Amino acid sequence: MAEETKTQEAPAVPPKPKPAPAKKEVAPAQQFVVSPWPHVKSEETIQRIMFSVVLALAPASLFAVYLFSWSAIWVISLCIASSTATEAACQWMMGRKITVSDGSATVTGLLLALTLPPSSPWWMSVLGGVVAIGMGKQVFGGLGYNIFNPALVARVVLLISFPAQMTSWTLPHTIFSGADAVSGATPLGLLLEGRFA
Repeated sequence: MAEETKTQEAPAVPPKPKPAPAKKEVAPAQQFVVSPWPHVKSEETIQRIMFSVVLALAPASLFAVYLFSWSAIWVISLCIASSTATEAACQWMMGRKITVSDGSATVTGLLLALTLPPSSPWWMSVLGGVVAIGMGKQVFGGLGYNIFNPALVARVVLLISFPAQMTSWTLPHTIFSGADAVSGATPLGLLLEGRFA
């Protein structure tokens, strides 16, 4: 009889699985993907853009060489060389790929050189290139991440550190034929102060 009661008992029912939680629908505003630049794709490369900038600065650079001859060549060469060397050194120290061939350091050096007086001592041009790349560019993460123009960062640092050298302007070696006056930062400043009549 015990055997009959065992066979008459209902088989054990396995517990029902719990339903999976319903997936939350994401609002359309949360589906945007934020990614670093560039957002617009084109055939232009960084090298081509930097070459275009150097080409655009060539007339001003050549005119500076015409007006100030070797002193302008010296300042331009030192600024470009120190900027390029500093970029390569910073990227090497940080273990990044060295990208001086993209031309961005050349553009920074050229822009810096065009803002310095042609009578700048050699060490000031070199220091400017180091500051422009080191403080103005690489500190922020490199090309495209700097929040200020690196050449102008260097100019501000040099102007604050060496005001006498940065504000001593040189008259050009070449005066245009027929010109009876020269305009520049110092004559206009003296005229404004009333010391030059």
